[in-house]
Amino acid sequence: MQNNNSLKKVLNPAYLMRALLFFIACYIIFWVVTHFSWWLLIEKAGIKITSLDSQYWPEYIIVFVLFFLPLLYLFCSFVAKKILPIHFPKLVLYMGCTFFGAMWFEIILDTVFVKFMGEPGWLYKVWPIHQGYTSGVGMFMWPLYGFFVYCMNSAIETNPRLVNINNGAAKTYLYALDAMALEILTNIFSILLYSTYLFYYLPDDLLHFTTIQIFIPYLSACGLGAALSLFLERLKKNHFIIGLSFYLAGVISLFWIA
Repeated sequence: MQNNNSLKKVLNPAYLMRALLFFIACYIIFWVVTHFSWWLLIEKAGIKITSLDSQYWPEYIIVFVLFFLPLLYLFCSFVAKKILPIHFPKLVLYMGCTFFGAMWFEIILDTVFVKFMGEPGWLYKVWPIHQGYTSGVGMFMWPLYGFFVYCMNSAIETNPRLVNINNGAAKTYLYALDAMALEILTNIFSILLYSTYLFYYLPDDLLHFTTIQIFIPYLSACGLGAALSLFLERLKKNHFIIGLSFYLAGVISLFWIA
């Protein structure tokens, strides 16, 4: 009954109109941020985009994790209006499953881009694997995104003011936009500190930081992720073992296709 009520609310014309306006507002913000960042970092600061030598990849990963881990946690705590508690076994479950699913999604989706668009949607520039469709950085980046999803789910459920987005459809929409925002932030971080993109989107509408073309595929991926989250929430035991197993399967897959 609750799921039916949530679906009716999402399909309400006023709700859909707000979602559309929110998307337009987000895209305008993305456009402004990417163009301002390009102007500031490239044109004013004179940073030249280069390839990051492989000897610096471990340093890049360490700095990346140390920067984004507290940032994402503090942001989610801000959304929740409280310091979020962490249930470690369930966190491992989210992190491992996210890494495995996202890594394969990257490879499949970029292959589809090549098939139908004639070129990849993006290419990784740091530790590229499988023609640049994915990256060894994903062993750390995607579990970190799983950490973000875990914390954001907790924040949405904790804050009573967010009850209107505490459903699968709204979370799918939110995470698709969040992913684009995080991609922009990631590439700003990479250019500022290491003079390189982590991933370079070939469409140039948002100056290769991300692209509007990825939004619909992200909706599909996040829809699957939201369904997976519902399933994960129903699991009562073996969270740590399942999460670790998915992570190890992802690592083996990554090096198998390398």
